[in-house]
Amino acid sequence: MNSKFGSDDLFENGWASSEPARQDHGFASTAYLGSTYLTSSQLLGQNPSASSEIDLSDKVPDSYKQIWERLLSKLRSVTDLESEVFLPLVDHQHLSDYQSSRIIDVLYEHTLLPPSRELNFYQVLGLIALELDLAGTGDYVTLQFKLNSGLPDFPREVTDLLLGKVESLGVGHSTLHPAETDPLTANLASTSLEEQDDWNDPNTENMLADHLNILIDADTTAPEVSHVNDFPYITKYVTDLREKFKPLIAGGDSVNIKEVPEKEGLVFKHINYCITHSLKLGMHSPAGQKKVIRRYSDFAWLLEFLLKKYPFRVIPGLPPKKFTVGASPDSQFLQRRRRGLHRFLNQLVKHPVLVQEPIVVTFLSVPTDLASWRKQARVDYSLEFKGQKIETEFVNSIWPTISEEFLTSWKTAEANIPRLIETWTKLVLLVERYEKRQQQIAFDNGKFVEMINRFTELDNVIYPHRNPEEKVLNSLNQDDTTTINDSLGTISAFFNKSSTLLIDESYLINTTVLEKFKNFLDYLYSLQELFDRAKKQSVNSIPQLQKKIEDSQAKFDRLNESGTDMKGSDIAKLKQAIINDKQEMFQQLNKDWLIKSCCFHEFAMFQETQFLISEAWADWCKGRAKFQDKFSTLYDRLSQDVVPDMPLGH
Repeated sequence: MNSKFGSDDLFENGWASSEPARQDHGFASTAYLGSTYLTSSQLLGQNPSASSEIDLSDKVPDSYKQIWERLLSKLRSVTDLESEVFLPLVDHQHLSDYQSSRIIDVLYEHTLLPPSRELNFYQVLGLIALELDLAGTGDYVTLQFKLNSGLPDFPREVTDLLLGKVESLGVGHSTLHPAETDPLTANLASTSLEEQDDWNDPNTENMLADHLNILIDADTTAPEVSHVNDFPYITKYVTDLREKFKPLIAGGDSVNIKEVPEKEGLVFKHINYCITHSLKLGMHSPAGQKKVIRRYSDFAWLLEFLLKKYPFRVIPGLPPKKFTVGASPDSQFLQRRRRGLHRFLNQLVKHPVLVQEPIVVTFLSVPTDLASWRKQARVDYSLEFKGQKIETEFVNSIWPTISEEFLTSWKTAEANIPRLIETWTKLVLLVERYEKRQQQIAFDNGKFVEMINRFTELDNVIYPHRNPEEKVLNSLNQDDTTTINDSLGTISAFFNKSSTLLIDESYLINTTVLEKFKNFLDYLYSLQELFDRAKKQSVNSIPQLQKKIEDSQAKFDRLNESGTDMKGSDIAKLKQAIINDKQEMFQQLNKDWLIKSCCFHEFAMFQETQFLISEAWADWCKGRAKFQDKFSTLYDRLSQDVVPDMPLGH
């Protein structure tokens, strides 16, 4: 019994042109060792015209010969082949547009034309039969394999269709296989340019244009997709994305950074930063704490690398490098810059994709001078999508369900994020002003203490109470003035303690709460920059390529139909140009879908940053409540100690 790849005998060599029967399956069989096995690369490297020497008359089913006899007079060009063979199969849903166009590409690529030659026509039918038997096997390599063992026959309903015995879709119709549509190349040749295309619309600002209208034609058999509008499934998909990204700081920062002593440069001093962490980065990261020394220029290079390789990701920004012209290094500015670098690193390691980048792992783990390492290393700046192909699930399930909602949300966020940044920036300034005000109150409290102490030192000049020799005034004032001074001392102690609390509160705001407010602001700026990069870098020439392919195909068909005397090399060049343009269109469509997928993933994960708002304000409230409790205790004690003791009369 024959299988789809020939004999069920596992030791039979289907690639051999002939092979004597075996008595056994011993590996010493001379017949096996003497076979003419060809690898795929060897086969594809053969002269295409060699197939013309093969006699297929005894290796094709009778149905092939019957179809050939019926269509012989009608097959003058590829257009005739499409109308007489492929279109009926597509209309009756035996093949999809993608499957038929892929088989036609095989005909061009391996010179199986014109179809008016009997040998070529049999191979066309063989490719179709292989594709019907098992989707995806209608390729040149499998065809040559089967030529040696016999081409498969068509199902009865397909034979009847091609012999003209089926007049309508209602007679003898059955779908042999679910259409397996490649989401990137399905129906490129038959898509109408008159369809609405957001990329060519001068009024649109949406650079994430929906290209489903280019990829899938209404007449194409739709792939069986089980999750379109399956909202529980899509919700779980998005939830899983968001679960990968945890931006909260509550668990403590993963990476710490501090300044190390300045080093003299040739002209100026520069500051190094000591980075420490215990993260397990990469597959072979050792356990324990890691420590590396980096300069600001190293951070700048890392950011430049990330922007080139991951332009469609939310990438954190860096604080400014330089001081005001002519100004000396300012310690406050250096502290702000260090904290900005601290936020940059911790946002980086929280991103589920960026943290796995080998350059990021090297930056955080390899204790060598990065500038020297960069001179020796071969850094790959190519786009992260290099070598990737879009997942069918995203095109066929996720995007049809979520695209409208996502694109609307993306456009709304892009239009309004400047206002959101402006508002949150003002909130950050108010928090900073509150912290500054606390510092000023603490300073004023110190002045209170100073003035009270100075007053108590001078009050004896008008309220004599320290000279026992004065019998009248001193005696009358001594108890009352001493009590007043003791109460003033209590008030002075209150201001001292209050000042300490205010300084502690200011430090807490400045180093933790304010940093959380700024952390969220960093994310807003990063999202805004993603919008800008997506608008500038997601452009493509898909509509132009589509038009060019259609024009070239029409020209090629006209030349074949008219029989114009044209050099074979010119026709070959035109055919190759069509193939090249289709390949370029495939690559651009693939990249376009990968950009859509990446931006959607980033936007979905970004939704987790809303909890940074909760974290910042919750910490602010807890801090205020904690210190207000302490202040309340101080005021209660002050009232209890001072009010009853302060004399209001002699």
